[in-house]
Amino acid sequence: MKARLAWLIAGLMVFHGVSLALAGNLANKVKVELENVDPHPGMEPGMYVCAAGHLHIRGTVRNLADVPLGPIKVAGKALDSAGKILGTATASTEQRTLAPGAKTGFDLEFVTVTGPRVQLVKKHEIKVVDAPVAR
Repeated sequence: MKARLAWLIAGLMVFHGVSLALAGNLANKVKVELENVDPHPGMEPGMYVCAAGHLHIRGTVRNLADVPLGPIKVAGKALDSAGKILGTATASTEQRTLAPGAKTGFDLEFVTVTGPRVQLVKKHEIKVVDAPVAR
């Protein structure tokens, strides 16, 4: 009886470990796209400056996994022409659960990129840093 219980516990631990390993790869199953907002002169699509003067990048994430995800966390870097980081930002989707194939928006706010520093931004990097299975 004890041997059966030990095998059952071992099997559950292996299954749980495999499911956690698979869940860690779900960030690769999320596609990031920039939204078309009214572009400011000299800025790429998806980028704008808010009333407080901070640089923003607005976009969407699409769930390409076959399981519901959420909330999805996105991180971004604002870079100058030489690749120097001018600012970083993170945001999570407001939608708590994202069904397979569905998309939702995000808005990265770079609070340290204001005033003349906004004009120095020539490139950006955006990536999904967390996409857990919805509970």
